[in-house]
Amino acid sequence: MSSEKLAEGITTDIYQQLTTARNYLRTLDDFYARAAASHNTTIEHYQILLAVHCLGETDVLLRVLAEHMVRDRTATGQLCKRMQQSGLLELNYESNSHRPQLLVSLSERGKEVLHAITEDGLKNRDNYLQALTSDKRQYLAEAVRFSWLDGLENNSAPRTSAGF
Repeated sequence: MSSEKLAEGITTDIYQQLTTARNYLRTLDDFYARAAASHNTTIEHYQILLAVHCLGETDVLLRVLAEHMVRDRTATGQLCKRMQQSGLLELNYESNSHRPQLLVSLSERGKEVLHAITEDGLKNRDNYLQALTSDKRQYLAEAVRFSWLDGLENNSAPRTSAGF
């Protein structure tokens, strides 16, 4: 096999794996979006709840949350205020500061909603994966692994799917 055909095969495989991984992630987003809707929230609310949970659940600076979400601070603050009105978040200002900053925490209801959406999303993900044939699951796992980890594990020449 010529080096041109080999390179073309590797390139095609890379694009196929990236496309497969992106489609799987969109499918996962859809599972969580539908789960959020069933709990009268949006995927955006779920993402904020998840981020606050992962950043420490209590007293997360709005600035840090906005940076983590790669969002504008003002827009994030407005979203958090709407979420506070619906009982998902608690907002407080930092005390003893000459320039107080807004602190974001999960409310009890927010914790319950986060848990319920996560459980529903995971259940739907598991049902989806179980419905796939084993070779499709294997290819999907390789595609996701490649799209996230391949550059970290091997900075040399690109690998084909046989290299996994």
